[in-house]
Amino acid sequence: MSSGKLRELRGRIRSIISIQQTTRAMRMIAAVKLRKAQDRLQRLRPYRQQTNILLQTLLAQLEETHSYQLSPPAQKSLYVILSSSRGLCGAFNSGLLRWLTPQLPSPAEAKLIALGKKAYEGLRRSAYELEYHDLFSAKDISPEAVREWAKRLWETFQAGTYREIVLIYNRFGGVGRAIPTREVLLPLPPRPEKQDTRLWLHEPSLPQLIENFAPLYVEALLSSAIQESVTAEHAARMVAMQAASDNAEELLRSLRLQYNKARQASITKELLEIVAGAEALKG
Repeated sequence: MSSGKLRELRGRIRSIISIQQTTRAMRMIAAVKLRKAQDRLQRLRPYRQQTNILLQTLLAQLEETHSYQLSPPAQKSLYVILSSSRGLCGAFNSGLLRWLTPQLPSPAEAKLIALGKKAYEGLRRSAYELEYHDLFSAKDISPEAVREWAKRLWETFQAGTYREIVLIYNRFGGVGRAIPTREVLLPLPPRPEKQDTRLWLHEPSLPQLIENFAPLYVEALLSSAIQESVTAEHAARMVAMQAASDNAEELLRSLRLQYNKARQASITKELLEIVAGAEALKG
């Protein structure tokens, strides 16, 4: 094998080593971020659970359906899609969009809001009305930003602009497992079938309590969905970077084997040429 081919193999080996160092560093960063995100999620899930319990308790006391449980007479539904704004996380975003697309109503019946760059890139050529906000580009999503979006969605529902508001996101199901999830944010769920026979005293009145609590419920659901998505994203990126590092290691083994064989063949050829030259001088 020519010296040029050996130089090419050495260059490829150096390039892959550099890439592997990068993917290993990115995996370590993703692992640190995942641990922090899991801690936040574990603290947030009980709050979300208690919020649901309190809402169900209030709704169970109603004698008539509350207006917040009714869909406004609008033509369209609003789909709020949570995705990442950064890549290198495997099928985290593409899997969510593939799962979502068959479930969407016709473009005349739905508007989409992409709260993440990757969802926007995947849907911008569709026939749907699409609004884009890069919520997930920030290092940390502030509670103020979540509160502002919850307020905006609540006011949109109160104005009767949309029939329903639906959250679409990846729920964290463990490392390497992002679960596509569809959750109706508004209207509020119907009255639970299981009746609460306890005697409750309400101050202020029950409808007023629900009216005051509903915006807090929306904020809790949105905050929980965002944290689920962030945690699942870090887990997906960690797994993707580990797979990339493993693939790089496998490719390095193959290239090193090729290089050693080529170098051995080159040395053998040079020895044969020296021996042949020595034999010629003897003759």
